[in-house]
Amino acid sequence: MPRKPAELTVQRDDILVAAAGVFQERGYQGATMADIASRVNLTAGSLYHHFPAGKRDLLLAVLNTSIDRVLAEVEEILEESATASDRLRRMIASHVINVTSNVSFGAAMVFEIRALLDLQDAEEDRDRFLKRRDAFEHCFRKVIEQGIKSGEFRQVDVPVFVKAMLGAHNWISVWYRPGGRLSGQAISQQMGDMFLHALTC
Repeated sequence: MPRKPAELTVQRDDILVAAAGVFQERGYQGATMADIASRVNLTAGSLYHHFPAGKRDLLLAVLNTSIDRVLAEVEEILEESATASDRLRRMIASHVINVTSNVSFGAAMVFEIRALLDLQDAEEDRDRFLKRRDAFEHCFRKVIEQGIKSGEFRQVDVPVFVKAMLGAHNWISVWYRPGGRLSGQAISQQMGDMFLHALTC
């Protein structure tokens, strides 16, 4: 089948899905522009129409998409007037369901952060992503701190607890299989139960 012009036939989101899938299978270092292009029926050169810096731009776009899909929702939940327990459970559900709905994007958050940190000549883009990732983590820290202050939660080392919790959420992308025994919703319920129990026992 002949390859098609990128600007006419392929949406940016389609390319990101392809890139995330290739990164999941081969890692950032092992992936090539040709690998990604073949998933969307393009030549490698045509991808530069959307991503002038090539694979580096694709990695940044995949990671930013992973954060952007859930950050706004979590920030909105944080500002609601519900109890800390209710808000934390909903924030956990938002994150876990997002991961199970976009497994290859979630896997990039687990395995490709080191590649991001090693990127050359991308300091501003890298720092912009890291600030968004920190803002996401801050939402979870804040709701737990509020729960401790109100007496809903026991005293814990909040930074350590949040890193352990978000790490567990992200790692779901490694073992979760769509159509498997548990749905994303069911997994989010179990995660909520486990982490809320850890904060209240």
